[in-house]
Amino acid sequence: MLVQALWPDTVQPLELWRTTYESCWQAFIAGSHAAYGTQIPEFPSAPEPDTGIQTYLLGFDVMEFFRKISTLVPVTSLQCGLDVILEESFEDTVSVFPEEREFLFSSLKTLSTEDIFAPIFSIPASSYHFIAHIFTDTIMVDRDIAIRYLRYYPLRQEVKGITRALVESLLRAAPPESSVSDKAAAVPLCERSPQDEKLVFRIPGAFWEGRPDAAVRDAMKEKYPLSVIAYVLLYWCGPQKSETSHKTPQGRKTHVGRLLAGKEYRDDKSYRNLMDMLLKEAETYAIIKA
Repeated sequence: MLVQALWPDTVQPLELWRTTYESCWQAFIAGSHAAYGTQIPEFPSAPEPDTGIQTYLLGFDVMEFFRKISTLVPVTSLQCGLDVILEESFEDTVSVFPEEREFLFSSLKTLSTEDIFAPIFSIPASSYHFIAHIFTDTIMVDRDIAIRYLRYYPLRQEVKGITRALVESLLRAAPPESSVSDKAAAVPLCERSPQDEKLVFRIPGAFWEGRPDAAVRDAMKEKYPLSVIAYVLLYWCGPQKSETSHKTPQGRKTHVGRLLAGKEYRDDKSYRNLMDMLLKEAETYAIIKA
């Protein structure tokens, strides 16, 4: 929601990944291309400035890019680059998907010692899902403007680069509230539950009752996170009479994933993987019919 509010002027969604790619991984990929003629994976592209940013879709693209370069970059360099990204993004990197990271890199090491040409598909695609999950936390935003936008949220504790003194000095010098971010109006107002501190999203029936799936998506996309839209479409809405292929659970999930992705992936499972990630995020919220 913060990224949507500040998009695009003070948001750099891929900058951390791009600099890491250029400093840690690019030379190995170029060397492999020169020596063996391997294809150079295309670095993900950010949305156009005049469009909204769907962070989970972009995270899915980054995950696919990381999966592709993992066949070309030595495991130690691949891991070193990811460590750089984690150090820049998290206060405590040890607790960031430790089991998933260990499994992936140990599997890659095994492949590199047994057969350097072994296809990466021998490693389950799900082994890379944690990349998409951490992507939102790797997006760079203007620190000072972000602090001003979050002025009514309490500072629970100091973290890397954000001290209480810094926050207080920025808020004292902040411009009038109306000029902090005109785009904040596009972000849904939600409340935090005092019981479990979940974010609570209330969805009026006018957004989804009796509407075709595409209309629900279009009505909600400017006001709610993509994960909330995925939840509403999958659990509150149903297939239309003409959508006979979408009546099975897998077919319905594939259909909604394709609708939200807005782009073509290689197979139906990719859309269901996208939905699984969105629904996992939705589980951290309370989504209520208003």
